[in-house]
Amino acid sequence: MSVNMRQGISTNLSQQLVMSTQLQQSLKLLQCSGVELEAELTQMLHENPLLEIQEANEVEPSEAFDNIHDDYANTMTDGSSAAQHSDNDEYYMPEMAYTASLQEYLLEQLGTSQADEEEKTLITYLIGDIDENGYLGSSVEELSELLSEALEQDIEPLQVERALEILQDFEPPGIAARSLAECLLLQLDTRRLPDNPDEQVLACARQICQYDLEALAKADLERLKTLTQQSTDIIRDAHHLITQLDPRPGKAWSTPTADFAVPDVLVRRQEGEWVLMLNPQVLPKLRIVPEYERLVKVIDKQTLRQSPQLQEQLKQARSFMTQLKQRFSTILMVAQAIMNHQEDFFTQGLAGLRPLTLKDIANDLGMHESTISRATVQKYIATPHGVFELKRFFSAALSTQSGEQASATATQQLLRELIEAENPVKPLSDNKLCELLAQKGIEIARRTVTKYREAMDLPAASQRKAQAILRGQDESFRLDR
Repeated sequence: MSVNMRQGISTNLSQQLVMSTQLQQSLKLLQCSGVELEAELTQMLHENPLLEIQEANEVEPSEAFDNIHDDYANTMTDGSSAAQHSDNDEYYMPEMAYTASLQEYLLEQLGTSQADEEEKTLITYLIGDIDENGYLGSSVEELSELLSEALEQDIEPLQVERALEILQDFEPPGIAARSLAECLLLQLDTRRLPDNPDEQVLACARQICQYDLEALAKADLERLKTLTQQSTDIIRDAHHLITQLDPRPGKAWSTPTADFAVPDVLVRRQEGEWVLMLNPQVLPKLRIVPEYERLVKVIDKQTLRQSPQLQEQLKQARSFMTQLKQRFSTILMVAQAIMNHQEDFFTQGLAGLRPLTLKDIANDLGMHESTISRATVQKYIATPHGVFELKRFFSAALSTQSGEQASATATQQLLRELIEAENPVKPLSDNKLCELLAQKGIEIARRTVTKYREAMDLPAASQRKAQAILRGQDESFRLDR
């Protein structure tokens, strides 16, 4: 084998390796969620001194940065033509605001409480043991042992109980409970209730919460009457009072990813048409440090080759910026393809969703299904109906009488609408729901209706009827008779 041939093979292998590495990095960035991308960006800024974040007040970005963003420059808000819109345009951009965590909120109250220093120390530990729903994760005995070990002194269960009593008096009502029953009973304290309920109704509600929440959940009036020895009217009022309570008092302070997610793509109504755009807030304003950029321009190639570290950092910086551009371009293309298939969603909501698979979008764009998956998982779009993960727009197909296909998601939404529109005291059975769906051209088995109903946390017809009676929606029905 000749020297030239060996050199050629070596060069090709080297190029393939570089391309493979770059492809892997591109796929990694595409798969990243917004939070993960921020972490990758932070790491790259730390490792490569040639990269920096452009400040918002800097109007002249570097040439490299400018070139990188040409393809989606219309998503930028600083003087771009696309940013200029008429008053008739409608934007769907949720406002994001910082909310203190539950622990921070409780610690603020602790700071202004009348508890002594020892109690404050114990309460601080208790606050740390509260889960996202506002419940205490350990028993008093367990906490007593843990605190004794942590503080290197004997902490008696009675001391923990006293600290817990103080904590349970904090806002929100029901906080630091050890069970659902305790949570509701804490909220049934007359100091916590906005209105003064009837004493008989309040006593009935407390009795139900303490002894038979299961009967309440099942709307079992006979059991509730046996337990409380009260009339249906009193039980109904007690039921109404309990339903006003919060079974998860800490949930309002939690920040699940889906709720707090910043959308990658925005939808706007422009001149009667739906238009997609990347969210300017998620586009990293990345550039090569101007001083380095000017240095690269003035030094000759020979000098640059003699500075392998600078040369490598420059390649890495440009490659990373290109991969970022590719990531956002791919997300936008995929989102556009999804919108082309699911245009009815933007006017009708979930009921307008049509069957759609990863393969459908992959075929449209000439991409692999795995690429579409990476571009839709943990990527969000702001729509008139809220913020949705892009993968939410994929739905299995169900056959209809006409031979067409309906989305499983749309079918579930239709099922929900039928149940919400039913006569509460004459609820629709699953068999009847099957018949009504068939009238709309959707033929599915009764067991499928049951599966969909249960997936949406909708009770069976018998339970829905019992709940309606408890709510007083059937005035003619009385168990007292």
